[in-house]
Amino acid sequence: MFRPATQKDIDRYDRAVDSAIATCGGDIRGALKALIIANEFLEEELRQVMAEISKGTQHGREVA
Repeated sequence: MFRPATQKDIDRYDRAVDSAIATCGGDIRGALKALIIANEFLEEELRQVMAEISKGTQHGREVA
């Protein structure tokens, strides 16, 4: 369920943004590109896991 971000969350996000930008040598566009690539990688990994789970349930196996 969705919950509004707290100030603690916002501070953590700000630190993460600062870290991503610093990792890319101050290049904001580079940091954004790196985060998009990372997100796409995670989305693909999630698709693969979901496909494996689906295969397991289709074959009557329980997935632990």
